[in-house]
Order: sequence, then structure tokens, then C-alpha cells
Amino acid sequence: MYLEKEVGVCCHSACSDCEWRTPDGGYRFDILKATAPKWLPCYLSRDFGDERGCHVPAWSGALLPDGAGSVVSRADFEARVVGMPFDAMPMGPKGTIKSDASQPSAEALDLLWEWLCDGKECAEVEAEAVVRRFQEMSLDENRAGAIGEGPDMLVWKEFAKGLGAAPFERF
Repeated sequence: MYLEKEVGVCCHSACSDCEWRTPDGGYRFDILKATAPKWLPCYLSRDFGDERGCHVPAWSGALLPDGAGSVVSRADFEARVVGMPFDAMPMGPKGTIKSDASQPSAEALDLLWEWLCDGKECAEVEAEAVVRRFQEMSLDENRAGAIGEGPDMLVWKEFAKGLGAAPFERF
């Protein structure tokens, strides 16, 4: 997850005089990393223009490879979601999904498409609408996000609740 460009390459070593510390003792992070998938970034890409590089979330790169301004049709949506590799079980849901059982069902694809279309019939969805729908799921009180473009991420609980599912059911 790429957050605040202005933070710079912070070492996050708990220096008492660090300019990137928050009043409560936390940090304003530039980049968040996890060993297992943990967040759903709510942006198409972020480029810091320095040695930290550019981040394109897996969902964005697969679903909307042309980035901002692009659209995805219903048929392309299904093919692209099904074609996404399942690299690792994400943090959050209870139970385990094995890679050989990771392909979403037709029902799940239909429901996700309907949700992306905001419950309306649609033949295609614009990239900005997808980002907006994900951001609407966020429970983060900072509605502007790190760079003022809306909430930066979702965790499993927010995603599941946003889709109307019980977030801690077993799979």
C-alpha cells in the first residue's frame, strides 16, 4: 500500500524527534507492507516518483489494466477476475481457501458485478466508479485518506460487510 508521498523514506525506528510521528505516538507511513495479503487498496495506482517507485494493486492491474479512465465490460470483468492468480490466503476470513478451490463461483461473480454497478443494470463499469464503490465500504474515519483522494484501503471485515456478508463465517 502506498500512502503519503511527502513522508519520505522513513525508517520507522521510533525516533522520539521523528517529524513523521503523530501526536498519539503512531506514524504517518509512506508505504505499508504485509507478509500475507491484508488490505484492498482503494486506488488504481500511486507513483511516488522516487526510489520507492509505483504501486498498482493486483485487483486494479488485472481488472483495469489501462488505469484511470478505462472501463471494463461484464464479459471482460469475469474473464479478468477468474484469471487472477491466487497467490496466498489473505488475512481476515476464517478458514482456508486452497489454490485449487480459489476460482469464484458464477453466483459470486454475478453478485460482485451487480454490486459494482450499484444494483443497476450496466454493460460496463468505469475505473473511477470501481474505486468509489470500494471507498464507500471503508469504515475509516479519515474519509479523505492519506493524499486526499478518499479512503486508502479496506480490510476483510469492511469488504465483507460492504457486500452484505457476515465477515467471520467459515469458508
